[in-house]
Amino acid sequence: MVVKCEKCLPIEGLEIPDFTSAEKSSLYSMKNQSSIHSTKFIIDNFNLNHQQAKYIVTHINHYGKCNSCTFDKLDEEYIKCPKCGALNFNWPTNEIGG
Repeated sequence: MVVKCEKCLPIEGLEIPDFTSAEKSSLYSMKNQSSIHSTKFIIDNFNLNHQQAKYIVTHINHYGKCNSCTFDKLDEEYIKCPKCGALNFNWPTNEIGG
């Protein structure tokens, strides 16, 4: 799946790996501990470069809440915030009640 954020690069979008539910949950937890470690994990395990991995980590949000503004009613995966237009991965995980 190709995703694109109006607020940041890459302009052409980015092909996102087909993460499993377990990988999404793991990446969410990892990001909350360290964005640097989660970026390195993506580079090492999903054959992506640093820019691509950082783009993914930047768009992992707390379920339902936009990363860029105060909107807190996001209800789909890979959704653009209706308030500010930012891309949010919005992965439901066991840790956040999703």
